[in-house]
This record gives sequence, C-alpha cells and structure tokens, in this order.
Amino acid sequence: MVSLLPPVLSILLPAYRAEATIQRALDSLRQQTFTDWEAIIASDDGVDYLNRLPDPDSRIRQVHTGGYGSGDGPARNAALRTSCGEFLACLDADDAFAPTRLERLLPLARMHGAVVDNTAVHDEQGRLYKRPFPQASKAFPLTARDILTPRIPFFPVFHRDLAGDGWSDVPFCSDVLFNLELMTRARAFHLHPESLYLYYKTKGSLTHSADTAERAERGYLEILHRLEQNRIPLSHAIRQVAWQEFQANLNSNRIFKRYLDEGRCRTLEEFLDMTDNARILELKAGKA
Repeated sequence: MVSLLPPVLSILLPAYRAEATIQRALDSLRQQTFTDWEAIIASDDGVDYLNRLPDPDSRIRQVHTGGYGSGDGPARNAALRTSCGEFLACLDADDAFAPTRLERLLPLARMHGAVVDNTAVHDEQGRLYKRPFPQASKAFPLTARDILTPRIPFFPVFHRDLAGDGWSDVPFCSDVLFNLELMTRARAFHLHPESLYLYYKTKGSLTHSADTAERAERGYLEILHRLEQNRIPLSHAIRQVAWQEFQANLNSNRIFKRYLDEGRCRTLEEFLDMTDNARILELKAGKA
C-alpha cells in the first residue's frame, strides 16, 4: 500500500552532465537502511534522467532548472522548492551515500538541527585517499573554521526550517556558504565521526578543470563583496572567520594560478595536496 504521508527526508540531487555517474548515486540511495525518503533530481542540463534509469522507483522524481550549467546552488534550490520532507539531505550526482548514512545522521539532525559526516574523498580511480578530520569515537560540534579550513565539501542532513532562502547564486563555494548559514541558524552543527558520504573526484569537475583558477577568483571576490556588504545571513563571529578564510583562499588561488603557469601542478586538488590545503604557503607568508 502506498503511503499518503510525506516522506521523513528529502534528498536534493543536482545533475549536470551526470549520465555516467547518477546511477551510482541513486543505487546508493536504494541501499539505505533508512527507507522513508524521496529524492528529487534537479536536471541542470535538460536531460530526462528518469527515463534513463533501468529500474523505476516511485520515491525518485525530477525537476528541471530551466537552465544549462546554472550551478549546484540554483539546482538544489529547484529541488528544494518541490521537496516534502521534514528533513533535507544533499547528494551530488557523481557521489554516493554509504548504506547506513541516513540511519546514522538523522537522529543527530533531530537532536541538533544539522549534521555532516567526515567526508570520504576518493580520487579519479575510486580510491579513498583523505578525510577532513582524524578518526573520532563520537560526534562533536563544529566551528566555522572547521568547515572552512579543510577545503573539502561537507554535505548536511538538516531540518528544513533551517534552509532559509536556500543556496546562494555565487559561482563558487555556494555549498560552503550554505553550511555557514546552517551553523548560524542551528542549535548546534555536529560532525558524525564516520565517513558516510563518498565524495568522488571526477575528470572535468571544478577542481580538475582548466579554468578553475579564473572561476575561483571570480567566486572569491563575489563572496568577499557580499560578506563586506552583510548580504549573507551569518552571525558576526562566523562572518569574521569567513572573511578571513576566503581572503586567504583568494591569495592562495593566485599562487595556484602561478603554479599552473609554471607547470608545478595540474589541478587545484594537486595544488592543495602539495601545499597542505595552502597552509604551507601561509606559514611561508606568501613566499612560496
């Protein structure tokens, strides 16, 4: 019998040129031990992904952004507008959830309002090679610097009342800004110590693109402008930390551009790994 009640949780899934990876993402949802969810694919390229799925699932539906490559933020907002769940989660079309992710994170979201986990970053060959935090035995509250410093994305599970106006339309780091807004609104913003979000680096992604440095430059300048104009709803303390970190990111991005021109690295990910997320550059006071 089909339930007439809305699902407990809605998963927002932006999709842009995702034909090769979206099946993995959706399979990971079907394998969840928590099953009371819906997934909304936000097609940002006009592709009808539902018609390409070999196994229809009534819990999965699709909306279109009406644009092409408009960005993760606008796509998530399109999915958000049609979502029904009391809680929300984010999944990119080239990533996956571990089978127990929703079961483990939802109780913490109920308790605190918002929670992320210790993102498991995989390289282009699918090998796990880093996480933002060392292994811990229990969940702990995060600070704004914890969100900003690792230069690794975090994907929240949170109560929909905390969504505000959704994701900003900035060309870079809209997910980071949204997490800082969540931190401002939530009772607490916790990290579950397990690595239950499986983040896959893919060829052609933002950190592996030829124009990464230029796009990052535009994005950081826009974010700093909005922070200075108080146009991002953050607490005073979080805004101060954000301004410091994004200014540091802007400076390190300019060094990254120089490294690219000199042939010292090929991608942003490679640059971040060889400079310890640019911390080595900060210790050298920009003299790298």
